[in-house]
Amino acid sequence: MALKKLPPTEISRILLEHKSWLKSSGGSPADFTLTDLAGYNFTKVSLQKAKLVGAAMCGSILIGANLRESDLFSADLCDANLSDADLSGCDLRGTYLRGAILEGANLEDANLRDGTLLVFEDEHPEFQEHVHESSGRDLADMTGARLNGARLARATLIQTDLTGASMNGAILSNADLRDSKLTDVDLSGANLSNANLENVDLCGVNMTGANVKGANFKNADMASANLDGVDLTMANLEGANTVREMRHLDVDIRVVLQQHALWISSFATEGARAELDGADFSFVDFRSFNFSGAKLRGVNFTGANLAGMDISMADLEGANLGRANLMSVIMCGSNLSEADLSNANLRNAIATPKEILDRDGRPKTIMDANGDPVHQSWPTKFVNANFAGANLKGAKLNNANLKGANLLYAKTEECTLTDADLTDAVVEE
Repeated sequence: MALKKLPPTEISRILLEHKSWLKSSGGSPADFTLTDLAGYNFTKVSLQKAKLVGAAMCGSILIGANLRESDLFSADLCDANLSDADLSGCDLRGTYLRGAILEGANLEDANLRDGTLLVFEDEHPEFQEHVHESSGRDLADMTGARLNGARLARATLIQTDLTGASMNGAILSNADLRDSKLTDVDLSGANLSNANLENVDLCGVNMTGANVKGANFKNADMASANLDGVDLTMANLEGANTVREMRHLDVDIRVVLQQHALWISSFATEGARAELDGADFSFVDFRSFNFSGAKLRGVNFTGANLAGMDISMADLEGANLGRANLMSVIMCGSNLSEADLSNANLRNAIATPKEILDRDGRPKTIMDANGDPVHQSWPTKFVNANFAGANLKGAKLNNANLKGANLLYAKTEECTLTDADLTDAVVEE
């Protein structure tokens, strides 16, 4: 897709003409359609009602800029700084906002739903691509956006990927967030009154102290969200997946775990190993539990809150961990081959090799070719595992076996994969 490149003098001229047009004293409206404006400084510049369709503004500085009612359809604002900018009433359909800073920005009545830009290159139509979720559904991308204190009242954010976004204290009253992905988002202290969160994925969301009066959570995944200090009495929870109480499980899990803890501490001479193959633990809160060494093949952990758990050396082959919150989970040396981890939150998970110890708690060693002792360790196995759409930001997967794993559309920023085996793994090109 060809983009126009304008010299700074021409950009300045267009802005002066636009300023005169806004004052109704001649001039003409700014039209930066399909223009390369990457890295340009628009601090406190008035671009109200400007046409910026498909403009490349990655890394641009728009601090305090007036973009009210401007047309930013399918513009690229990746990593742009829009702090305190006025984007109210903007057409932001299909706009690429990944990593953008929007702290204190005004996005009231903005339209951020998905859109696809059709342009013509040498008389041949081309589509500007957008992020696709694992299901194939287009998602507007606001991954990691900083929206602390942003005003998003009545904003349309349908089918928007906000994974890892910071929205502390944001105003989202009457906003439409239907079918969006809010994995690992900070919504603490946010105003979500009368917001529409139908079918929203709230895996690992921090909603501490948020106002949800009149909010619609119909069919939303809420089991792993932090809802401390949240009053849900006036919210619509029809069909929502909320936390299942342990007393409703088919097994007395606390007794099982007590025996399992004894089994671990006694090096299998007392107690009993937790053997829970095929159990249904969907939407259960297991935060910080110790399942290390447990037998959990084919277990259903869909939407469960497993944050901070220890599942080192556990056998979870074929387990369903889709949309589960696995933030900071320790899974060193575990077997997760054939496991479904799609859309799971694995931020800061640790899946490095597990050092093998003897009964005295000392590292087991073998001799290498030179006759030197080498500590034995067991790598974490993810053979043919499905990570589609998962959040792997900050995860440590050093030396992991990822043969044949599906990593399409996984968030891998700051994820370490040193010496990992990615043979036949499916990754984005």
